Amino acid sequence: VREASLLCKISSLTACFAGVCVLTVLKGGGSLPSPFSFGCGSLGYWVLYFGNIPWVLIFALAFRALLVGEFKAKLRNGHSFAAGEVKWDSHNTIKYPIFCTAAGLLAGLFGVGGGIVKGPLMLEMGIAPSVASASAAAMILFTSAAASTSFIVFGLLHVGYGCLFFTVGFVSTMIGQYGVARVLKKHGRQSPIVLSIGLVICISSVLVFVQDAVDIASGGAAELFRAHGVCSRGA
Repeated sequence: VREASLLCKISSLTACFAGVCVLTVLKGGGSLPSPFSFGCGSLGYWVLYFGNIPWVLIFALAFRALLVGEFKAKLRNGHSFAAGEVKWDSHNTIKYPIFCTAAGLLAGLFGVGGGIVKGPLMLEMGIAPSVASASAAAMILFTSAAASTSFIVFGLLHVGYGCLFFTVGFVSTMIGQYGVARVLKKHGRQSPIVLSIGLVICISSVLVFVQDAVDIASGGAAELFRAHGVCSRGA
């Protein structure tokens, strides 16, 4: 039963991701025109653009009902919640998605990876560091893939750079996972995961500050706040 439930969750998440990608492609833009010939700024364009919101919301409500149902079933069966196990009751299934939505919005605005925000958020929720790290990586896989689809549609993805950074990221992740797993097995502590997340946040914060300082010093501050049309080339 548990394996069937897990397969259902993964399949639903994949369907949600696929739907977002399909809406992005149908909307068109840049180097990939819409199959329905919707021009940028037209009614059909905006319907498909904002169509992601109800599509994702449908899955969010379905997942909420599923999690609340599983939580109530655990209570009826006298389940003993382990340390770090989230109680997905009717309150937490609203509070935490709101936090994750805010985290994703801030990550998009500041141009940082969503995992940098969601990792510490899940640690604050009391989730075990190993589970928080794996969950953040799984979530970012889907969101990054959806964002990459949008960049491809608008012709903003350099294929050579994309392949290079994908390879570097994949290899680095394998090396990091192997190294952290060895440390955890040797010392039996979860602290290296927490420290690694904190280190990534610190390095990212410093690099964002340096980049902004360079842009301001080179006179690029005005460009950051200059208004662009949604469909203009400057946007």
